[in-house]
Amino acid sequence: MRLGSVLLRRVAVAAWLTACSLASPAIAGTVMVPVRLPLTGTRDTQVEAAVLRSLGQLRDAAPERGILVLRFDAIDGESAGGSDFGRALELARFLVDERLAGVKTVAWLPEGATGHAVLVALACDEIAMPAEAVLGPATGAGDKPDEAVRTAYRLTAARRRTVPPAVAEAFADPAARVVRASTDDGEQFVGEAELDELRKRAAVIKVEQLQPAPLAFDGRRGRELGFVRILAGSSAELARGLGVAEHDLAADPALDGGWRPAMVSLTGAVGPEAVARLRGRIERAIADGSNFIWLRIESAGGAPEQSLVLANWLSSLDPTTVKTVAYVPREARGDAALVALACDELVMHPGATIGGEGAAAIGGRRADSIVAAWRGGVAKLRDRSWSLPAALVVPGITVHRAEEQGSGRVDSFSEAELAARDDRENWRLGPAIGTGPFALDGRRAEELAIVAHVVDDAEGLRKAYGIEGRIAVAEPGWADRLLEALASPSLAWLLLMIGAAGLYIELKTPGIGFGGFVSMVAFIVYFWSQYLNGTSGWLEVMLFIAGVICVAAEIFVLPGFGVLGLGGGLLVIASIVLASQSFVLPVNEYQIRQMQWSLLGILGATLGVALLGFMLRRWLPATPILRDVVLEPPEDVGLDDMLDELVGRIGTTTTRLAPAGKARIGDGVRDVASDGPLIEPGTAVRVVDVRGGRVIVHPAGDA
Repeated sequence: MRLGSVLLRRVAVAAWLTACSLASPAIAGTVMVPVRLPLTGTRDTQVEAAVLRSLGQLRDAAPERGILVLRFDAIDGESAGGSDFGRALELARFLVDERLAGVKTVAWLPEGATGHAVLVALACDEIAMPAEAVLGPATGAGDKPDEAVRTAYRLTAARRRTVPPAVAEAFADPAARVVRASTDDGEQFVGEAELDELRKRAAVIKVEQLQPAPLAFDGRRGRELGFVRILAGSSAELARGLGVAEHDLAADPALDGGWRPAMVSLTGAVGPEAVARLRGRIERAIADGSNFIWLRIESAGGAPEQSLVLANWLSSLDPTTVKTVAYVPREARGDAALVALACDELVMHPGATIGGEGAAAIGGRRADSIVAAWRGGVAKLRDRSWSLPAALVVPGITVHRAEEQGSGRVDSFSEAELAARDDRENWRLGPAIGTGPFALDGRRAEELAIVAHVVDDAEGLRKAYGIEGRIAVAEPGWADRLLEALASPSLAWLLLMIGAAGLYIELKTPGIGFGGFVSMVAFIVYFWSQYLNGTSGWLEVMLFIAGVICVAAEIFVLPGFGVLGLGGGLLVIASIVLASQSFVLPVNEYQIRQMQWSLLGILGATLGVALLGFMLRRWLPATPILRDVVLEPPEDVGLDDMLDELVGRIGTTTTRLAPAGKARIGDGVRDVASDGPLIEPGTAVRVVDVRGGRVIVHPAGDA
């Protein structure tokens, strides 16, 4: 019954989403092109080239008109009002050219526009700007534009009809005076010199002179006059005004000359070092000219605070300069999902997982802090809903699909987010998507519109974005790559096995030699690689050293006591387990699985050491080159069923007794054990006891 109800709910949700998608069809031909201000040099031709490259996409919108949005961006350190009139005129002529017939052009002025950039805005079909931003003036108060400038403004306005010709001329000529006349035929804008002629044609009821001179007005005043169609300070507001999806308004840096991609990887646990290294690689890639950052994520998180730091930094990058795309081929669990969702777009494999329980335990005040940081950071910078990303990571948040009445636009909200919205009355909550922390696969994420593309492999991502040629890999040097590879589970457990095998060889050979050196190097590399992977620190190293000291004391100082050996062994195991994961005790299903894999890895390494020890003991002494690594007992080893008869006899050790080893007693070499301190080879010993088949010896000089 439970399975049936789940299937019914999924079918219902799918049907509801399908209905919503039919109610609000997407407009395919929407392109945003940045216009760098001031217009000098070849910036006008760069814009023209970008528009021409996107004409195919704009015309694919038929029978709808494609929408070309020109976003006016002031370059830091340069005067936005310093546009060259010739460059502005050429771009304005291009925008009213027949080549753009069938395309709706929109001038979006997030910070307003002054100087001759005003002429380019007047050459567009519509103007969008924030209420406080200012359009104009085109010239200074003391300037005297020539007839060519005034004519250009009037002709552009007459061709496009975004503003009346008299208003356009008033932008450019401080001496021009324009009035707003209310007549029986409606409102008209004419120059003062044309007012008498207007009175002959229509009854003028009211006259208002537009101020100041030269003309300028903010977005609110422009909306009142009918010159500004949309008041929009963000891409989300502009998208609502145009009736398109917000992601359609993402400026495409490829239009400025094609993609220059660089791939950066985030693998393993998220920590301060990993975040610092990743930021450094991305910054170097951007400095080298990359405008497409391909962030490949394979992580289960580990440090939500660090993930938020990285997410906020990624969301602060200018999308008009560089596009960030997160690619998740396998998983971005836990707080790693926040990093993926902070990028401009997300691409996933159909079977990949985003969100759900991860390597970090999230709850209580920590969960509240994550939600607050995401709302005030990435969600605000990106002007996106915060509920769904937060619910993928934080427990207790229930997210619903919601539809906006009238427009049919679909989004995802929690009840708390919807209640805080000013337009909450326009939205209707639909079925619940889930209660956090929940995970989504690629297909489900695509249904919820948080994924731009679902691809089977990296080649699919290339095709989705039209990436050709070589991709720069913003990765560390060969030494760092080697250590990252050693931190992978398979190689990490191999290091442990090598380290344990080295210890075994060291115990079976006199002095400090080959085995001890190999063991030391293997364990140093293991803990260093795990430190670089973000899962190991000083605690794990100190636990391991303390465990080794305890085991050594049990073998060499207090043999047979047991407590130090057992406790030391447990410390060594604990240090290795903790070094392979970012948590101490598991508190969710993901962490329990990780703990199981860690213990299974230790078991595998132990079995490998046992097998390796058997092979070394059996075959190594027979190897001509390495026969001195493990001492081979003489072949005349006698068998004596009456071990009790050995008590009291004197012999000589042939290997170190630590505490077990071999000694020649009579005419044979036997396995013996010391019931006291370490006994070196060549020492005379006396058999003092036989316990369960074990021959116990003491140095011959002891009483």
